[in-house]
Amino acid sequence: MIGFESLSLKIESENMKISFKLIILFCLILFLIHLNYLFADIMEARNFVSVREMVDDGNWIFTTMNGEARYQKPPLPTWLSAVMAEIFGTQTLWALRFPAALSSVVLIGFLYQFIKKETGSKRQSALVSLIFATGFLVLFIGKKAEWDIYCYNFALIGTYFFYLTFKTDKKNFLYFSLSGIFLGLSILSKGPTGLYVISMPFFFAYWITYGFPKIKWAGWLWLGFLMLLIGLSWYAYIYAFDKENLMRIIEIESNARTNHEVKPVTRYLSFPVQMGIWAVFAVISLAYPFVKKKSHHPDSYKFFFWWTIVCLVLLSLVPSKKERYLFPLMIPLAATTGLYLYTLIKSNSGLKWENIIARISFGLIGAVGLLSPVLVFGILKSEIGFYSIALSVVLFVIGLFLIFQSFGKLNYKKAIRLNIAFTAFALILGTPVIDGVFNSNPDYHSIMTQKSMIKNSGLKLYGYNTNMPEIWFKYGEVIPEIFADDSKTFPAENEFYLLAMRNLSLEETEDQLAEIGIKVELIGEFDNNEQKPGTKNNVNRKKLYLFKAVKN
Repeated sequence: MIGFESLSLKIESENMKISFKLIILFCLILFLIHLNYLFADIMEARNFVSVREMVDDGNWIFTTMNGEARYQKPPLPTWLSAVMAEIFGTQTLWALRFPAALSSVVLIGFLYQFIKKETGSKRQSALVSLIFATGFLVLFIGKKAEWDIYCYNFALIGTYFFYLTFKTDKKNFLYFSLSGIFLGLSILSKGPTGLYVISMPFFFAYWITYGFPKIKWAGWLWLGFLMLLIGLSWYAYIYAFDKENLMRIIEIESNARTNHEVKPVTRYLSFPVQMGIWAVFAVISLAYPFVKKKSHHPDSYKFFFWWTIVCLVLLSLVPSKKERYLFPLMIPLAATTGLYLYTLIKSNSGLKWENIIARISFGLIGAVGLLSPVLVFGILKSEIGFYSIALSVVLFVIGLFLIFQSFGKLNYKKAIRLNIAFTAFALILGTPVIDGVFNSNPDYHSIMTQKSMIKNSGLKLYGYNTNMPEIWFKYGEVIPEIFADDSKTFPAENEFYLLAMRNLSLEETEDQLAEIGIKVELIGEFDNNEQKPGTKNNVNRKKLYLFKAVKN
């Protein structure tokens, strides 16, 4: 089982040494395997289009998406994926996702070091790291090429080195320098987001717990200088050489954010659910007076508790709220959860109500394991194959052991190992199964079947009022957009091919095009949705008409 007996935090004996390398190996397997499965979603597709145009067109500074300036996102994450694309190709999904997944592993490694420095305990560091690595939201975001992960990773690394300057007067110049560099890289990944959701909550939590740190003026100024020099370098260059496009995009983004629907704070109150199998323990870990009293490291628990609370408050102040924005909150929440579970492991017992809740939590996971064959073959209707059979068998066995823990003599160490094993095997064996389920649209008919015909014709392909990043990515070339209210976007050619969304009837679409002087002949209707109708990811922007068009 991928060394799970060895990986079980090695906490059976106080004298056993925990292997940091083994934790990293486990995370490398968890995050880097099966990166070629699951189709690219809209956010990944946008990023991959920019990567392709960076490589093919040389847009390494003046980044683009479908031929248009894309200055909404700083370029560092795009650069990292572009390096892989240069080697393995711009359509190689696993290579494009690899840097982001590796960044997740690096983040976990620094979280381990952070916890070890704060608590002085390798065992607690390992436990927190594994809880974080096997949390639902972390796995969901960490294996996808969403640029947020770089921002959070660099912010945590920079914050860690800043934290070290509070703990020692040695190597301070080095620590301040590294902190400034990595915080600057965080800004170069997604603006000040990482500072807002990681560094600021950390600082306030430290202040609440340990008092305001001694200001080391030279170091703080040097840190700030490096951070701004690196973080703002690209923005300054774009401002100097493409100010008009930059200002236009900033105005569009500002208006878009202003007009976003304001979500209520209550949307984030279910944040412990994002911890997945650890959700119940995450909730209990926030019972501050209770956990602080029993914690082996009460100050460290207080520190991470307030980090969690401040982070939640700051996230709640942002009008637009999405579940993926909760990722940075999982860092301190994994710490409070791990510090709480460690108290149960050490005593192998809790209060009566704690044991009851733990049995229920482990039992529910066990029940899911026992029902896995029904879920895989009955509900998901997966085809019989190696992965579907292996997934059903392995989860059934793990579920059986969890049920024994729930109804027999509860051993917290073994139950936690089984939880980790359950998540790891569900991901490793389940990803190919889910991929097969997702790719189940009986009406699937890709526009890619027409690419060679379009290329051989010598005619150019355009899009009409479409926003289809997934198609741009798959097609592998720029598809210029035609907008009815902007004559500058009209083709110079008299004859061309045209894609239009099927959100209107064929007659209505033809009439709209006729009004702007374009006569069309239908070539075919295409549904590029991988998932079947009625599912969340079956969307209109992937349903297209293909026309041969002539300007009147």
